Amino acid sequence: MERIQNIYVALALLTMCFSGCLGNDDNADKNTAPEALIMMPRQADVVEAGKPFTIDGSASKDADGDELQYRWTLSGLGSPIDLSNQVSDTVIVDSPGKDLVLTLLVQDPGGLTGQDIVVITVEPGNRAPTATITTPSNGGAYSEGNEISFNGLASNDPDNDFLTYTWDLSEAGGPSYTASKQSKFSLDLSEGQYSVSLTVEDPDGESSTVTHSFTVTNLPPVSKITSDVNSLFVNEKIQLSGEDSYDPEGGALDFLWNFGDNKTSSLKSPEYSWNSAGIYTVSLTVEDGEGQETTSTKNIEVKSLGPVASFTFSSGEKIRSNDNITLDASDSSALGAPIKEYKWNFGDGEEITTNESSTDYSWNSGGYYNVTLTVTDEDGETGEITKMLQVVPEDYSEEGQGNELVDGAEDTVTYDIPVEIFVSSISISFTDIGCVGLGGEVSYSIEVLDSDGNQIGQGNGNTACGGEGSSWSDTFTNDNNEMPLGNYQISIAFTNGGTPVQTNWNYLFGVTYNF
Repeated sequence: MERIQNIYVALALLTMCFSGCLGNDDNADKNTAPEALIMMPRQADVVEAGKPFTIDGSASKDADGDELQYRWTLSGLGSPIDLSNQVSDTVIVDSPGKDLVLTLLVQDPGGLTGQDIVVITVEPGNRAPTATITTPSNGGAYSEGNEISFNGLASNDPDNDFLTYTWDLSEAGGPSYTASKQSKFSLDLSEGQYSVSLTVEDPDGESSTVTHSFTVTNLPPVSKITSDVNSLFVNEKIQLSGEDSYDPEGGALDFLWNFGDNKTSSLKSPEYSWNSAGIYTVSLTVEDGEGQETTSTKNIEVKSLGPVASFTFSSGEKIRSNDNITLDASDSSALGAPIKEYKWNFGDGEEITTNESSTDYSWNSGGYYNVTLTVTDEDGETGEITKMLQVVPEDYSEEGQGNELVDGAEDTVTYDIPVEIFVSSISISFTDIGCVGLGGEVSYSIEVLDSDGNQIGQGNGNTACGGEGSSWSDTFTNDNNEMPLGNYQISIAFTNGGTPVQTNWNYLFGVTYNF
């Protein structure tokens, strides 16, 4: 019994030892997440855009002693920016920004990560200024005796820093010297070839230089022609002027005009006329006191006097459609050569050309028509006139008798009448509406629809077969010119109790137009 108890105790101790040993092995194999720590830059540090700064994560650690992977990112400038995968590095951020988040993410081989962040500001870096010379222009030529403006006011600094200006001037083959420290100044230079450099510098020592070359010389005069008209008729006068011509040095000028027909003038602003049609090239030559001269030209169109078109309508400027009228152009006049042809455009797509001064024509629908007459003389010159003609449609009338067998179902008869422009009124009349049939009677209804399908009139009634016929009429006026144009629909419908009867009626439709 004592032996069994000893064995039990031994087994219990062995079990406890085994469980304890297994527990210790689990703790030994457990992976611990690494710790990220940013040493540089520090929280709220300010760095400069475009300039390198140090990022340092060397204080990051892993309790298990594992080798770590590093990833640096910057957020706040749009999509996150990957800066580096080194523990420490020197990086550059090109864009400025405030409250940007710099993140260091470290990862051990087991995939566990640690993260640290700092918030920094990236201020704009100093940017170099830009030197700009407005005058003198590069390659420009300037007149001796006139001051030359040296203008650097268009120079600028992107950071709006104050700029200093240095102008260095040199003549070809000569030494360079500082001509001014101003942003703008003027000099009177003698004839020669020059080079000027402008250097602008900001307070941080950033600078920019631009160089222009230019020439100072005795420039030729400038010739300019102006005129009161650019085209005229034969024997009409034109006023020509050389007043806008000038000498860059301010000297007096001599003038010589050539009018393109071998005639000349030495006046500054002559008056002239031509006796033949054509395109004339007028030239003006101006000469300064040094014998330098310049010529300018201008084309002047001289037109012959063409014919004058004129015509009348034989019946005035308002007619009925399909009425034949005479268009008389005998009052057209030829100021130059005789008229050889008359071209008519009737405004309805039709044209005719004839050598007769009058023609007959008619229009088949109402409306306003622009009638154009073009007359052409033997020199090819033309004259044109357009007149408007009002064509009013003929009054419309339709009269007749109708009949229809009615056998219980509704029977309808429909009429269409055309309504055109300038309508005055529409009249509709049904008379002697009756029927034939033993002991029968019919009911009728009348409806009037305009061209848009809108009901504008209606009527109804009953009539006994063999009795006195019924009547219905109405008139629609276009007092406010609001009637739509097109086909109007008139319908008369019959119904009865089932006994077949023969209906009959008379009708009269009319459309009148303002004439």
